[in-house]
Amino acid sequence: MIANGVFRNLSRKNGSTRDVRRMKALESAAEIVGGQPALAAAIGIGTRALRAKIAAERPISDAELVAARTAVRAAAERATQLADRIGGLLPGAGA
Repeated sequence: MIANGVFRNLSRKNGSTRDVRRMKALESAAEIVGGQPALAAAIGIGTRALRAKIAAERPISDAELVAARTAVRAAAERATQLADRIGGLLPGAGA
């Protein structure tokens, strides 16, 4: 994970606060979906390209953010289903 200070420096040197938010969003999405290789596959790019985007070396398109959002939502749905199954194992199970 890139430290917040690095993001502040990048925003001053290379891009806007919006760009920094996009970089952080991709980085967080990668954590949620199971790592950079999983997110890169969901977006339809290579892992090296994803790392370059997170490092502010390449731009992040709106379409890539939409794909990342879709991947995060799918991971959240899987997590919810697992939580429900775990809950079903408990005595007096309920949601």
